[in-house]
Amino acid sequence: MSQAQINQSLSLIQLWAWVKVIFVFGLNRWKQFLLAGILGGLLGIGIAWFIKPKYKASLSFLLNENEGGMNLNLSSIAGLAGAYGMGGGGGQVNEDKLLFIAGSRNIIGQTLLRKAFVYGKEDLLVNHYIEEFNMRSGFGSDTALKNFVGFTHSQLNELTYAENKVLDKIYVSLQKGGLYTVDAKKKAGIVAQGAGIITLNFTTKNEELSKQFIDHLYLILSNYYIQKSTLKQLRSYELISHRADSIKSVLFEREGEGASYADQNKGLVRMQGRIELERAKRDVEMLSLMYAEVLKNQEVARFTLENQTPVFQVIDAPTLPLEKIKLSKLKTGLVLAILFAFGLFIYLLIKHIDSLKLSLSQKIDLV
Repeated sequence: MSQAQINQSLSLIQLWAWVKVIFVFGLNRWKQFLLAGILGGLLGIGIAWFIKPKYKASLSFLLNENEGGMNLNLSSIAGLAGAYGMGGGGGQVNEDKLLFIAGSRNIIGQTLLRKAFVYGKEDLLVNHYIEEFNMRSGFGSDTALKNFVGFTHSQLNELTYAENKVLDKIYVSLQKGGLYTVDAKKKAGIVAQGAGIITLNFTTKNEELSKQFIDHLYLILSNYYIQKSTLKQLRSYELISHRADSIKSVLFEREGEGASYADQNKGLVRMQGRIELERAKRDVEMLSLMYAEVLKNQEVARFTLENQTPVFQVIDAPTLPLEKIKLSKLKTGLVLAILFAFGLFIYLLIKHIDSLKLSLSQKIDLV
């Protein structure tokens, strides 16, 4: 037998000896491990019993946007209204853009500054949130928040230094704590594609707070997204409408002047009057053509605006009672029972490691 084979045999003997020593060590103390497991299990059941349940509010919606836009020739509109570069827009559902907006400080901040009834008390959602999570107890350590009582302003651009600081703390807690999440459903297939279905989730120990937050956030998110997505088309439509009103005003004015010239020169042969009358008729004809053209273009612009407006459709909205998330007493008890028993085993193993080594060396010598 070679030296390598001898060394390998000795290593296997030592390993097997270690296993037997540790097994016997644990077997002789099974009552201690059982007691530790029982204590851990009872503690786990107690924790699961006393911890308040959380309530999860979920709202799913479908977003429809014009895919590819419209290839309408609006160069004449651009010429009349000065809206150069107006056209298509829209496109496929950009889930990354929507997910970013849904998680932005702007949207969450606007939501928290909405008023809502929570357990019979109307206040800003941000004040309900501060009370629910007992955040005021931590403000004393910050000199800027020492005298902070609550939010009094309902617009982001009106917030004070202290209010902005508290809002930043809440925003970070929502993001890092996992209380607020946004999910996007993907289409089945080899290549992951957005299905245009978004789910908003908010979880707290206050059932009404969870529901009110999601309801208000959806309204703010949908209005903001629609407004920003159609900003260019809306501006173009308003410019064309303004130009149509201007042409209409001039047209009516010239028609009135023409009628006045005709009345003043009725039955008379005066060249100056006839010239003014002919000019008025020519201007009226030209303005009538322009007005008809701008009305047509206004209708096209209105249709384009409506076509490019995203459509939000709610699939499932949160309703009371909400989904309750509570620790399972059985699972929590089993987990803590295993952790306590295993922890005691490791502790005793480390404590008696020297005696175990001695016992191991004696067994190896006997072999």
